[in-house]
Amino acid sequence: MPGADLGPSLLPPEPVDPVRILQPAGQVAAKPHKLLVKARDRSAKVAAKYARSGRERLGLLRVGDDVLVLHAARRPSEICGPTQLLPPPTEVCHKEIAGALALMDTMTVDRLEGPEFTDRYTGATAQIIEARREE
Repeated sequence: MPGADLGPSLLPPEPVDPVRILQPAGQVAAKPHKLLVKARDRSAKVAAKYARSGRERLGLLRVGDDVLVLHAARRPSEICGPTQLLPPPTEVCHKEIAGALALMDTMTVDRLEGPEFTDRYTGATAQIIEARREE
């Protein structure tokens, strides 16, 4: 059912790649992309500021196979040590662990595809902009 919240889905870690390849969007962007690739390839500078999900973010930019590769970076305020995240000590038994594994199996998907992984936010934002443009 489109738009329905299907709950969390888990994915095996193997197909998840945290690296993003930055591709030029058509012929208009080809020259600026090539210029950035060549300039970055000859420079020791690696930090990049970019906008994503309505926020300004930090990244590390490198060149790989003649394309720009962006690694997302975190600000120090976004990082905390593991001791800050630890819950109070508790015991779990083998039966509870087996139940948790069974639950994970029911929530696991092979690929991040399908209507439940569609970006509904962008479409909704475009509809709002179009509605205001028509006013």
